[in-house]
Amino acid sequence: MQEAGKLSVVRPRCEQGKTAATGQLKKQNLWILHVYSLHFQDACRCPRWHWLALKVGCAGLILLVLSLAGFGVSVGFLVQILPIEKCAAAQENLTEATERSVILTCPRDWHPYWDKCLFISQTSGPWAEGLADCSVKEATLLFIEYEEELRFIREFSEKIGQTFYIGLNYVPAKKIWKWINGSILNPHLLQITLKDEEKSCTLISKTKVFSDICSTDNHFVCQKKLKHV
Repeated sequence: MQEAGKLSVVRPRCEQGKTAATGQLKKQNLWILHVYSLHFQDACRCPRWHWLALKVGCAGLILLVLSLAGFGVSVGFLVQILPIEKCAAAQENLTEATERSVILTCPRDWHPYWDKCLFISQTSGPWAEGLADCSVKEATLLFIEYEEELRFIREFSEKIGQTFYIGLNYVPAKKIWKWINGSILNPHLLQITLKDEEKSCTLISKTKVFSDICSTDNHFVCQKKLKHV
């Protein structure tokens, strides 16, 4: 008999068994987790020489990559510089060959000046005679192209004390001064005052360039190109 006022709760046997089984399962799970945890920690605890070997291997790999990169740069540099050296050598050989082939000389009794050979006549005559004599020598009367050349002829005239015909004359029909090669006189190079159209041939002295009658006897200057030997 149960005392009055007191209640007694009696759980069924199936419920009690279920509770006990649940507790036992929890203990087994905790044990399994503990075992796995220990195995994981053991796996992560590699010996120190393993880590040292790994570091050395990584360093060696990095050095190998850098060496290959440096080798590639060196090869690229050589590939670029070799054609340049070959080109420079070829240019040098060409220059030497050109210098050997371009040796300019003048015939006997002719004077070299720049790319010209100049001949100063020993005799005098009218302008037309000077033109013909130059033609026989496969040359022409001098035509001046530069101020330096004009200065040189004036100094030469002063040195030997002679006045020379040059290849410049006046064309009355066109009222122009014209060189023997067909070009028109550059007024910035020479200034010639024509007082008489009969004085249509040009002379050069140590101090001036002037016109005179073409039949007057004077020395003359021939010119021809330097010969390549």
